[in-house]
Amino acid sequence: MKIDMVGHSNVGKKRSNNEDFFALDAKIGFFIVADGMGGHNHGEVASKIAVETIWNSMERFIVGDQKMILDKLDLRVSEQANQLAHSVQMANQVIFESANTQLQYEGMGTTLDAVLIHKKKAIVAHVGDSRVYLVRNGSLNQITRDHSLVEDQLRQGLINKEQAETSNLKHILTRALGMSKTTEVDVVEIELRSGDFLIGCTDGLNKMVSDDEILKTIPLMKTPKMIVEHLVDMANAAGGIDNVTVVVAQWSE
Repeated sequence: MKIDMVGHSNVGKKRSNNEDFFALDAKIGFFIVADGMGGHNHGEVASKIAVETIWNSMERFIVGDQKMILDKLDLRVSEQANQLAHSVQMANQVIFESANTQLQYEGMGTTLDAVLIHKKKAIVAHVGDSRVYLVRNGSLNQITRDHSLVEDQLRQGLINKEQAETSNLKHILTRALGMSKTTEVDVVEIELRSGDFLIGCTDGLNKMVSDDEILKTIPLMKTPKMIVEHLVDMANAAGGIDNVTVVVAQWSE
């Protein structure tokens, strides 16, 4: 199999610092995207802690075959998915304890998307409102569900999609790393097909660029590098009100 993977992060047009953080390695088929929050520039601390904690844990598992002791196994998903979920829980604990023992970090937290491509599967771990999309055969599907107040209202039928897009409550998260001692991690496993694209992004992209515009970019730009650069440019051209981070991975047999 072949994995072509590229990522880029940009401060945007309105912010003075970048609280997003990401990491990727095409050789092991792994990428992480995080969007920090908390004010006083400490969102960038939370996102970096999350990425580095999960990365170190999963690298030991993938490369060194060092398995973690898991409190709870989810028998519905693979060993790799359980390890990834456990690594995210570890990151949550580190952020939560840092925020509660060091006053300068009080209230910090981060969203998190981690994607491991293993054999013919993509394993996605998700907390917050950063997103992972799957692009296949000319269609774009959002794999993750936003953990936000507006998304909950939309799912409950209290508002429609148009109201959700213009709501002043879009920034209120119902789940993020560091908000509590433990957190629920959404884990999804997807069977991949040759030519599939996976897009991981912070909300600095989807707040500025619609799903239809993201989808149109794929056949026009063709390669992950071109797609990433174009999507970041589009977010900034539309106003760039937030930091924007995009990772694109293409899997082929």
